[in-house]
Amino acid sequence: MILPVFPIQLLGLPFLTPKVYISSIVVFLSHRLTKMLKTARFVITLALVVCLPALIGLGWWQRDYLMGWYLTDQLLKAEPQYKSHYIDALAKLGENAQYPLLDHLEKATDASAPDLTKALGKMFDAWGGAPSPLSQQCFHHLARRFTSFSAPAQTQTIELLASISENSPPPNPLTNDFLEGTKLILGSLPEANNPAALVPAMKIVSQLIKTNTDKELHSRLAGIMAKAITDAPVNIKIQAIHLAIAPEVGLTELSIAALQDKNVEVRKVAILACASAIESVSVDSLLPSLHDSDSEIRAYCESALIARGLNKEHLQLGKLLTDPRASKRLEVLDSLMDDTELDQSLWLRKLSHDSSPAVRVAALRMMSLQEIPDLHDRIDQMSRSDPSKTVSDLAAFYLKSNKLKPVNYEALGNSGNK
Repeated sequence: MILPVFPIQLLGLPFLTPKVYISSIVVFLSHRLTKMLKTARFVITLALVVCLPALIGLGWWQRDYLMGWYLTDQLLKAEPQYKSHYIDALAKLGENAQYPLLDHLEKATDASAPDLTKALGKMFDAWGGAPSPLSQQCFHHLARRFTSFSAPAQTQTIELLASISENSPPPNPLTNDFLEGTKLILGSLPEANNPAALVPAMKIVSQLIKTNTDKELHSRLAGIMAKAITDAPVNIKIQAIHLAIAPEVGLTELSIAALQDKNVEVRKVAILACASAIESVSVDSLLPSLHDSDSEIRAYCESALIARGLNKEHLQLGKLLTDPRASKRLEVLDSLMDDTELDQSLWLRKLSHDSSPAVRVAALRMMSLQEIPDLHDRIDQMSRSDPSKTVSDLAAFYLKSNKLKPVNYEALGNSGNK
């Protein structure tokens, strides 16, 4: 057997047996390991001496955060009769206890979200309410993270805001200490695709819309009303329409979207709201309701249009113009040819904006045959921007064949682009 050369061999000391050789190796390694272990102990001891106080200090500094995580976790696991104990304990912690609550709101469920927002509300009260700098700082963090919250958490957050708005003494915190955060939260709500959150949001709108003087906040409130009219539950849609037509609010035009709602009761409220709003709701907005499946709504619409000065012929044309069938809308052209006293320019211009290319082509042909100068700008516009290439090419052909000059919109100040 070939044995490796070790320092003892270099000294010229003979090895009589393999056992002696192995023993020598063990002695040598033990000597080296003893030095290594002494060095390792020193390093470990030094690390403990230096790092342990730092770790203890870090834990003490973050004690509220760590205790907040523990209490929040226990709150979510606790039986209903014990939840108030953990909510009260969280409210007594320092400012760092807010972060575990905000973190949990990102994944909150229908069951956990109410407990988390209740704890936040208790925390605001413990810190001195809305005027407290700690409450304002926490609300700022809450507003910035609102879009990352789960849908149930967003709904419960809005419930918390509504409760603060309703129960706080004047001035209202949402328009004072919490104003910027309120605008941030309410501004993001219409894009959140969370119909359930519109229910508590309309509470806030009802409380603020008539007295608020901040233009940006008023715009946010109007946006929520518009979203509620189209996406909220039926009772909230009706509430939003009634609020929109209030004289102090003056946003009746938001009700136009509800004229085509699936629910007949919503449409009835909407037609009654829009009927008398002569300045904010146009005749064109009312005309589609002449085809409503509900006879009562059709009667309301017809009465409203007659009150606005439309005669029997205008009502018939309006009904044809807004008929869902393109073949019926084309009959407007027959009526125009039969009754020369009608304003052909007005009705042809309306038909030229029809959704059907076939109707637009028919209107374009009739416009090209009429010697009505104020239709030339519309033909020119159709040649430039009609979504159908067939229609735009035909309009360009009529411009050339009739030698109509393209309209200079810059000289007209774009007034012809209608």
